[in-house]
Amino acid sequence: MNNETTKVTGGCLCGRIRYEAEVFLKNGYICHCTICQRSTGQPSEITVPIKAGTLKYLEAEPKYYVSSEDGKRGFCEQCGGRIVWQALRAEDDWLTNIHVGSLDNPSEARPSSHIFVNTQLPWYQLCEELPVFAEEDLDALFEFLKEERNPDL
Repeated sequence: MNNETTKVTGGCLCGRIRYEAEVFLKNGYICHCTICQRSTGQPSEITVPIKAGTLKYLEAEPKYYVSSEDGKRGFCEQCGGRIVWQALRAEDDWLTNIHVGSLDNPSEARPSSHIFVNTQLPWYQLCEELPVFAEEDLDALFEFLKEERNPDL
């Protein structure tokens, strides 16, 4: 477990959106939910959690699409570059995360778990040694994520 945050910068493909944030680079996760699959056109998405309250946009802000009752996805309306999944409720801001591909230095990020593995495509295997959480494991997943980010939460 690594509760250390790192200040990072990043942005979209065309450079219109730029951001800085403190993130948990070593606590990324690979999400296999069907919403991530559909929104990315890929079998999974890799993100890193943001320390609540530290995300700041330096230029344009993303356009948002509310993708579930819990969150919205931010992207550049010009190039389509995916930037952020943001919690809808302020008290859940600790769940907000940045897409690894939008980081200026994505090679520094490390996943620490797989989530929503109950919808993982059967032929897609990546980082098999990481902990896994299915949708029905949501309480355990939240405890795992809280512990990784801030054991005092």
